[in-house]
Amino acid sequence: MKTLPDYLRNGLDLVFVGINPGTRSAATGHHYAGPGNHFWPLLYESGLVSEALTFTEDARVLEWNIGLTNMVSRPSPSITDLTLTELRDGAATLRRKLERYRPRIVCFNGKRIYEVFSGHACDFGAQPEPIDGSMVYVMPSTSARTAAYQRADKLRYFQELARLLASERKAAS
Repeated sequence: MKTLPDYLRNGLDLVFVGINPGTRSAATGHHYAGPGNHFWPLLYESGLVSEALTFTEDARVLEWNIGLTNMVSRPSPSITDLTLTELRDGAATLRRKLERYRPRIVCFNGKRIYEVFSGHACDFGAQPEPIDGSMVYVMPSTSARTAAYQRADKLRYFQELARLLASERKAAS
């Protein structure tokens, strides 16, 4: 299985951080390709992008000044298949990427990955501590396996993120 490309560049408004590529994403070579993953529909429904995209168009997020990356590059069926060492090493690599590219907002797609990254427990939503000047936002994973949060619940987090981004853009102009 192959790893996924990062879609990163300087000056991005928003970067989504996933845990690692799932097996379907690795097989297709595209982010959030799992059949039940809510990422692509929610990205559009929240207004973060102005047209509906699918996983095959993942590189197009850059057109909206949005980036994609993962904390761990090795594909696996689940986060439980990753070792704590892999997660911690991935967190260090991710920190270097974020310090290099310095997006306006970093959104962790899943609470567990931010907790490993930061070293402490968190709530969903905006976090009090930035990463090298980047605001941090944590949302429930868009994976269909995150049964505690249904699609409508996840949409509310995407909408809050969209409002936060609009506010940050306005403040910067």
